[in-house]
Amino acid sequence: MSTHIPKAWYAATGAVIVLALLAAGCAGTQNTPPPATTQATPIITAPPTSVPSTVATTIVTTPPVTTVPPTTTIPTTSTPTSPQLVSINIQNFAFTPDPVTVPAGTVIAWTNQDSAPHQVVNDATPLFMAGAIFQSATLQQGQTYTFTFTKPGTYAYHCGIHAFMKGTITVT
Repeated sequence: MSTHIPKAWYAATGAVIVLALLAAGCAGTQNTPPPATTQATPIITAPPTSVPSTVATTIVTTPPVTTVPPTTTIPTTSTPTSPQLVSINIQNFAFTPDPVTVPAGTVIAWTNQDSAPHQVVNDATPLFMAGAIFQSATLQQGQTYTFTFTKPGTYAYHCGIHAFMKGTITVT
């Protein structure tokens, strides 16, 4: 025996379930804002110079006032970016450009363009001394030496093979 259930029954049942879920969701007491306040505001329907014969009342619902706690500013660190790269050419037995001023964190790349070999050596460090601030191996034509300058200061350098070749880097 087959029973036929009208489509209207399904729609009515679905609506009851939805309303029941909404009512259950609104029934919670945690973090519930205070109820809205109502206030009667009279509306005079007659001109103000005559005696009011009728006074209509309209209910105005005022939304609850929510207190927002003061915000705290959290210092953010800047997103790390790729270090700046500055190129210095070793050409015609000179460092070009010279002098160079860069911010801390900059990578300097010296590239030997000469056919003669060269060596980049920090003036404060004797040649091939342990603990050198910066010092390249001997650079043949086309080879590059890089160093990242992390501390502010002025760094004088020279060619370890040709002492008359000098340069200066200022780190801010």
